[in-house]
Amino acid sequence: MKILLLNAPPLRKYGVVGQIYPPLGILYLAAYLRQGTSRFEIKVVDGYQEKNIEQTVKKILSFSPDIIGLSFTTQAATGAYEVIREVKKRLPGVFVVTGGPHPTIYPEESIFQAGADTVVVGEGEETFSELVNRLATNLDYGDIKGIAFRQDGRLQVNEPRPLIQDLDNIPFPARDLLDIRTYPGYHYKKSAWDTSYLSGRGCPYNCTYCSNPVWKMQKPYLRLRSPENIASEVESLKATYRVREFYDQTDLFNGNLNWAKQVCDEFIRRRLDIFWKVQMTVRNIDDELARKMVESGCWLGLLGIETGNDATSRGINKRTTRQDAERALCTLKRNGLKTFGLFMAFNVWEEDGRLKYEDRQATLATLDFAREMVRKGCLDIISWSLTTPYPGSALFEIARRHKLIDPEAEGKWERWDSSENFLMKLPGVSQEDWELVKRKGKMLQAKLLLRSGTFSFRSLPVYGRKAWNLVKRLLK
Repeated sequence: MKILLLNAPPLRKYGVVGQIYPPLGILYLAAYLRQGTSRFEIKVVDGYQEKNIEQTVKKILSFSPDIIGLSFTTQAATGAYEVIREVKKRLPGVFVVTGGPHPTIYPEESIFQAGADTVVVGEGEETFSELVNRLATNLDYGDIKGIAFRQDGRLQVNEPRPLIQDLDNIPFPARDLLDIRTYPGYHYKKSAWDTSYLSGRGCPYNCTYCSNPVWKMQKPYLRLRSPENIASEVESLKATYRVREFYDQTDLFNGNLNWAKQVCDEFIRRRLDIFWKVQMTVRNIDDELARKMVESGCWLGLLGIETGNDATSRGINKRTTRQDAERALCTLKRNGLKTFGLFMAFNVWEEDGRLKYEDRQATLATLDFAREMVRKGCLDIISWSLTTPYPGSALFEIARRHKLIDPEAEGKWERWDSSENFLMKLPGVSQEDWELVKRKGKMLQAKLLLRSGTFSFRSLPVYGRKAWNLVKRLLK
């Protein structure tokens, strides 16, 4: 049986994140599916690496699979649906399964709009493997936990599948099914090339803007691999691909402070001799952790700060303060790490059912806070994104209740990119306001990028494509 796993492409590639690292989600699926058996012929296609939808479809048709599994985010949903419809026209007998963040939230779209046969709702490894094995032996699959499908013209959503509690039982991603050297890696790096891994799944916090449906359908909201298992994957990657730099793509490294220190200790014990970078919360940072991170090879901490306004932080359920952010940034810097602040423009929340949001002045105050941290020597780099109400987040429901979402945007999921488009209409905030705020933030971002000395020229083709797509959009 031939199985094709697709990282579905968006119709428009605004951002760069999907283009810089291999899609670990479907590579985990492939690894889990093939463990202990050789009965399946598996091919992986990354739609983000293909020129367009047509090229993606051609590659699928050339393999002529029996089963296609597509994983996609909200931004890629309309692209995924176009792929499904085109493939179904030419391979009417193919069995199509969708999964990932967007199908988990909207399984009915995959089934009724695009014509998929089944949706994997939530975490995919065990569910997809059981589904494929049932199909391979012509057994009924209607009772499988964690799937949705069409039954008698209606959507049937089965009971959820329990989360995998011991992540060490999942084999390392099947990176051999893609040429991972074609991915340039993160644009901030110390070595010539880097790749990524995941040290855990989920996040223990509940920020209003966050959409994490796959790993937050059930508790525990945060699951962590053992330090030994993580270090073994890093050793394997280093030996197989001769890579020395890594990016931990986990939502946050220090959700559990003691575990974070143990990971560093294991890296130090094995003398891995690597560079690595990681996403963090401004909570759970002390000098001991920072020292261990540096000793183990970590050089960059990316901190989710989001806002410089304490009232906003409370409103969006961030539950941190400017003082927390400053303390975290300066602790990392004091111990020799570079710091990267992640900030958002025009945050939105509710208080007692009333709409609250940052206007132009409040948003510019966040940039002022970032500049203050730069002047104090505690902040090196920033990112600047436009607050986006992604389906699955509390923010999405708030935006719907208050009719903030542009009617032209909902359902046109290709527009849902926080680096380029502002999808909410806020009272008193004009188009000129958010364009000004976006421009000022991007200018500070570019200035700090050039000053950082860590930008990789290997990333220029990705940014060149992004710029060209923007030019084409403006010319339409």
